[in-house]
Amino acid sequence: MSLLRISRLHRRMIRALRLCQAYGISRLQTLAPSGSRVVELDALRGLAALAVVAFHYTTHYGNEVGHVGPPPLSFGFGNYGVNLFFLISGFVIFMTLERTRSALDFVVSRFSRLFPAYWAAILFSAAVVYTIGMPSQRLPWEEVALDFTMIQEILGGEHLDGSYWTLQVELFFYAQMLFWFMLGQLHRIRWIIGAWLVIAVAHGFAEQHHTPVSYTLSELLIVRHIPYFAIGILFYRLRTRPDARLPDIALIGACLLAIMFAYKPVYAVVAVVCTAIFALFALGYLRGLRWAPFAFLGTISYALYLLHQSIGFSLIWHLEHRGVSSGLAALTAAIVVTALAVVLTFLVERPAMRWIRRTWKAHRERAAQRAAS
Repeated sequence: MSLLRISRLHRRMIRALRLCQAYGISRLQTLAPSGSRVVELDALRGLAALAVVAFHYTTHYGNEVGHVGPPPLSFGFGNYGVNLFFLISGFVIFMTLERTRSALDFVVSRFSRLFPAYWAAILFSAAVVYTIGMPSQRLPWEEVALDFTMIQEILGGEHLDGSYWTLQVELFFYAQMLFWFMLGQLHRIRWIIGAWLVIAVAHGFAEQHHTPVSYTLSELLIVRHIPYFAIGILFYRLRTRPDARLPDIALIGACLLAIMFAYKPVYAVVAVVCTAIFALFALGYLRGLRWAPFAFLGTISYALYLLHQSIGFSLIWHLEHRGVSSGLAALTAAIVVTALAVVLTFLVERPAMRWIRRTWKAHRERAAQRAAS
């Protein structure tokens, strides 16, 4: 793609994004988040998780294992729900850090959110896999133990549940953002995003020309996914800083261009769709997602994502080999893992998160009292 064509595409994107302003983006001032949760984003996370489940139980299972009978309907597009996750994380993590007083507060917050449910999900999944699961799912126990780190892939291990790969990506994004927070550089996030885009494009160029690239470095910098996180950050800035929106709109256009240049064409389409969804959210057109069922789906979305693949594949395999049709087996697996997700959310994730955060808050207050005395 020539530089002239890239320049023209960028100008067109900027004009398109500016149209949002003409049709109401000034409303962002009245939509600034007042609480720590944004219900629409939770609901979007739930819908994205549901899309991933549908993809795995139909298309992915058929490709990786093979349905015994006629396959159910295909939901190939559901695979790209993870890209929407990354936009949501960019928005939420930047919002969290802007409200965080110390690095340890952030670490405790993220640990309490991620790890108790994740560790319980590994135990749940292992219990199913090693009883009714496929032999190919049963990793050596030392591999399962490595999964508890959440960074097993970069350590050379395998995932008990194939969906866990995104958790490493998320964790490295948190680490990057915490690094910039500790350096006091979040107010320079536009420059940081600019650097991310340069690295992403350089990495894409190197891969296209078969130039060797350090696997470890590319994973640590999450170069294949960082533009999606950047778009989420920029939408948070648009939501909270509407008076300084034009540079952020231009950077969203640059993110889309970087994805077009560095990745396969389908990812550019995914990025445009995700950006359009976020634009609708920013303009206040997704308030219908506050409906209780959507909000509940958002509440259990993390547990659903953690549990669905290994357990679901085990159930589908088990049921299909006992004469159940592929469609009914997939539906049964979805119902079972949703029920397990509810259990994991309300008996493990929520209580553990509250206990850890309450304990940390009490410790911090005691430390402050000792320092004051």
